[in-house]
Amino acid sequence: MNDRYAQTVGFVVAGVGLAASFLDWPGGALAARAATGFAVLAVAAFAARRHGVDRPELDVLAGVAGAGLALAAAVGVNAATSGLPRGPTVALLAGLGTVGASVAAHAGLTAEEVRARERRLLVGGGVSLAALVFGSLLATVAVGFVPETPLATVTVNTAVASLGYGVAGVAFVTWYDGGIDVAKPSRRDLKVAGVGVVAIFAVHYALVGLVLFFDLPQTSHTLVETARDHPEILPALVVLSYLAVGPGEELLARNGVQKYLYGAYSRRGAVVVGCLVFTGAHVLAYAGTGATPGAVLVTLARLFVVSLVLGAAYERTDDLFAPVVVHGTYDAVQFAALYVTVA
Repeated sequence: MNDRYAQTVGFVVAGVGLAASFLDWPGGALAARAATGFAVLAVAAFAARRHGVDRPELDVLAGVAGAGLALAAAVGVNAATSGLPRGPTVALLAGLGTVGASVAAHAGLTAEEVRARERRLLVGGGVSLAALVFGSLLATVAVGFVPETPLATVTVNTAVASLGYGVAGVAFVTWYDGGIDVAKPSRRDLKVAGVGVVAIFAVHYALVGLVLFFDLPQTSHTLVETARDHPEILPALVVLSYLAVGPGEELLARNGVQKYLYGAYSRRGAVVVGCLVFTGAHVLAYAGTGATPGAVLVTLARLFVVSLVLGAAYERTDDLFAPVVVHGTYDAVQFAALYVTVA
């Protein structure tokens, strides 16, 4: 029997979601009422488990309710026309947290095991944020030394920022592990890279189809928006996808954060949580386009699902070759396709 710490955490987080359902909530009463109902269900299930009810299926029920809370919150976020609504935003985070607590509770994790996961998640998220700031500062300084043309500034900004992410990743890995996972590619690495390229585009176009079918809003990366206005930068971005963006981001996100999460999560769990951190690091890149909160949320959800392919490629090989190739190819093909369209 576990110490029910995970259920306690879930009870508190679901309670936050319940409180959030009574804040400002765009999208009409239906979504808010659904969020309230799901939150109440999660709170009740976790409360029963905390007070000795020996029914493990209640942990699963709480997780399902948490997913429902997150979905109702997503509807509320999507309904917002400007600004980030407090109620759905807090409820969305609470819903995701409730699902996480449900998974930990169902696995029977002890208090120390849950706390270890919490610590690793906070450190991984903090490192990603610090790397983002570090890379941005380096890029800002570097851009000051080049001509004020889009080709020069965007290219240098992208290359140096990616270098900064990579440097931060190296520093992080050196601190907790001491080694960078780079070796001569094996036949397995080549196979995983090839399968990964096919998989990431299959996932990409499947998600595009879903977005179009349900007529969901979406937005683009600020770099893509800049490239639409200045297509001359796109050939350079195709090259940088392989030489800078892919290596820098994958070194930080996979060799850095995902591998660090292995110390507390299962390997598959680390892939999922690492991709959540990776997605969170891209919030400003998509929110900076002036799109509605719903468009940003849909685009981030697509990014999360796509990034699972990158996480899986690293998990399968314990080497950066496959995820870097898959990431670089994914970005390069999209930049090349955009060039054909707008040039």
